[in-house]
Amino acid sequence: MSAGARTETHDVVLRLLDHQLVAPDGALLGNVDDVELVEHGTRWLVTGLMVGPAALSQRMPGRLGDWLYAVWRRLHPAEHPTPVVVPIEHVLRFDSAVHVDEPAAHALTLTFGLELWLRKHVVGRLPGAREAGGEKPSRRPVEPGAEKGREGLPPAPTRAPLDGALGLSALIGRQVRDAHGEPQGRVTELRCAGRPRGERQEPLRVESVVYSRRLLASELGYSVDRQQGPALVRRAVRTWQHRDRLVDVAQLEGVGDVDGELRLRDSARPRHPHDA
Repeated sequence: MSAGARTETHDVVLRLLDHQLVAPDGALLGNVDDVELVEHGTRWLVTGLMVGPAALSQRMPGRLGDWLYAVWRRLHPAEHPTPVVVPIEHVLRFDSAVHVDEPAAHALTLTFGLELWLRKHVVGRLPGAREAGGEKPSRRPVEPGAEKGREGLPPAPTRAPLDGALGLSALIGRQVRDAHGEPQGRVTELRCAGRPRGERQEPLRVESVVYSRRLLASELGYSVDRQQGPALVRRAVRTWQHRDRLVDVAQLEGVGDVDGELRLRDSARPRHPHDA
């Protein structure tokens, strides 16, 4: 982020994943199907929003995801197609929707033909197409080949995934164990620091990981947002979710792996997300 820029905390599963993309003129551009994560030195950054069936296939269990990816690849007019990524710099703001600038909106409309057909005739007929839980999907290959913006210029409005990029879906649902190997819960959220949500965005820094033994209320945002929902429900859920924990991402081993379990370092000091 730019030196001296104001920062705000963002929970990216709650605030970005599955949210509607909207053009400056209000046109609907599809959903955020996955979020691009890139390791930069000792940090993890949110660098883009992944859109379309290729990205969605990463979140679907087993053969369903493999099949959707294969259908998308076979029908795509490009010889070597890649998932579509909107660089985070093209996000103007986000609230209940994610608002992108005109170049990104125009670039996304150029992908609509195949994407809309697949959503209507393939994705929309699959049971559990939007389910994030259950068996983790096998990983479809994500071809690199990013068009990186030249120094001082904004990145292209859409591109392929960056080299070494990881989808947010590769982390959500993974088991977290303590330093002694005891299970502590599954990853439900990444908490990031970035520009205020009402401003044009820059890459978000991943600061911490939230994990839970009880996923339902976590998926509805009650674990991370103390203001989520009616007061009576909040109090009940806080009791139900009292063992949810948040830990600094630097205190976890295995974050960069495509799959497998995460392990807390001996020095880790987890706390409840509301206490962070």
